[in-house]
Amino acid sequence: MKINRLASGLTLCALTVCSAQAAKYEVVELPLRDKGVNSYARAINDKGDVAASISDPFDPPIDVDLIDFENETLINLLTDADGASVGNINDDDLLILYSFITSDATTSSTFYPQSNDSTNPFLQQIARVQSYVLENTEVEEKFGFDVIDQDLQGYTKSADTLTTGINNFSATVGFAEAPFYKINYRNEDGLNLQYHVQDFLVRGFMDINGVTIEVPPIEDLLGGISVANDINDSFEVAGYGSVDYVDGFDDVVDVCDDKNERGDIPLEYCLRQLRDQYQNNIRGRLANAVGNRYPIDQTFKRRAIIWEFNASGELLNSRELGTLIEPAPGDETFYGSRANAINNNGIAVGVSNDYYQDSQSVVVNKAAVFDGDEVVGFVSDEEYIESTALDINDNDMVVGYANIIINGTSRNKFFVYDYRGDVLDFPDDFFESSSSVARGINNNGLVVGEGQIDTDLIGTRRSEAFLYDINSDEFTNVNELLSCDTPYTIVQGVDINDNDEITATAVIYRERTAINGELALDARGNTIFENMSVAVKLVPIPGGSIDDCHLTTEVIERKGGSIYYLLGLALFGFYGRLRQKLKS
Repeated sequence: MKINRLASGLTLCALTVCSAQAAKYEVVELPLRDKGVNSYARAINDKGDVAASISDPFDPPIDVDLIDFENETLINLLTDADGASVGNINDDDLLILYSFITSDATTSSTFYPQSNDSTNPFLQQIARVQSYVLENTEVEEKFGFDVIDQDLQGYTKSADTLTTGINNFSATVGFAEAPFYKINYRNEDGLNLQYHVQDFLVRGFMDINGVTIEVPPIEDLLGGISVANDINDSFEVAGYGSVDYVDGFDDVVDVCDDKNERGDIPLEYCLRQLRDQYQNNIRGRLANAVGNRYPIDQTFKRRAIIWEFNASGELLNSRELGTLIEPAPGDETFYGSRANAINNNGIAVGVSNDYYQDSQSVVVNKAAVFDGDEVVGFVSDEEYIESTALDINDNDMVVGYANIIINGTSRNKFFVYDYRGDVLDFPDDFFESSSSVARGINNNGLVVGEGQIDTDLIGTRRSEAFLYDINSDEFTNVNELLSCDTPYTIVQGVDINDNDEITATAVIYRERTAINGELALDARGNTIFENMSVAVKLVPIPGGSIDDCHLTTEVIERKGGSIYYLLGLALFGFYGRLRQKLKS
């Protein structure tokens, strides 16, 4: 195999001459810097349109009617309490009020009556994730299920929304929370309270020309759950959702209908509590959505689903997909599955529960192909413990990763699977014990993902993006394909189209920006610099070639971070909180 990489996987030029750096790709930062603190890439179509998201959106709307401006502690913090109380909020006070609303400490404060769970229902709910689609120079926000609130004079910005896929007609799919709305309630002590509630936990959506179309669950008790992960050019949507609920959960829901049973709270909030507590208090976790591990189900039984729409957005059919397990007679255990991607042949890939080494007592997640009514597994558990398929091209080539123990430590290794030929390959990556994940593949046989570049056995290992060509068996660090003077470090390759354009997430060392959109300053008024996550598109340079980067002065370090920094900030990826509540 041909492997182009920096010696020892390092991005520091410790020698006079650096390893080859690429001038084959141009880095184009997506114009989201004025939208939120960090941005993350998601998907790209053949026209070059990109789905992306931001975390911690700038200038969140503040509902001043919900804030106690008679509280002395809060007044002493604000620079202009009188102005803020009537909605004239300056930049400094915006930071204070935002922190007040969103901090964990607020829920245990004395500003409001206490609720029965860790989420204070009397405080305004503010989304931490928003999504956009970028077509040429146009930046269009995708609002999901959010609605206009007259008090806020615009969208509530209370519902986290994550786009996950885009087809060649620029139809996008994703999933989002229901927006929060206020209800008035007079309790038994005569207090008039205003609760924030929502109608469902999370639901998939398709967006066609700015119109949100619901991707519904099969079982909708308590609103159900559905997630749309990908869409093909025939408007088939792949994802997963609730197909049933656990035994007895309907009885618990019925308790809310009985005022004596639910206590001195409104019905709507009782239902919200059920959604939250049965999903392990999930509100606020969309920021981890780049991950693929979710908590065990406690409410809904979930399976992979393919929804069939027409180009106008009309739902024609929805199909529940199966699992790799054939339950033994009398086994009433529910086994789940999840679809992550679908190609233009209508074949989906993802993950399914399966027995580990035919034990019938240990169940793990294994990569799966969903072809019609058939579910096909292809990663042997003799060597690999668990596995996940993340993408499939129109040649039915599947990519993903599998988990293996190397030198006593759990590592992921990316794979390429030829479904037509039934051939599975684990190409060499950065080094033997490097964890690597393949996230996207195009019809030209180019694979993108990320892998660990540090060989250290202690501490957090940094990761960088890779490009793998299945035709030449060539594995390359994407950062070697950039110009030597680029300020970006590409830490995650997310998707690649048939023009070989790559969507990726990079880190860049630049000024920190506060939630008000202004530069963040330290106590002395100095600008704060740090690694920021940014969504980028990598565009091939015609005739570009790999050049040597010669250093004639002292050691120079490209300012950048690791994928672990990305995961810590991400939701959504984005990167979100929602995926942490959605294990199938």
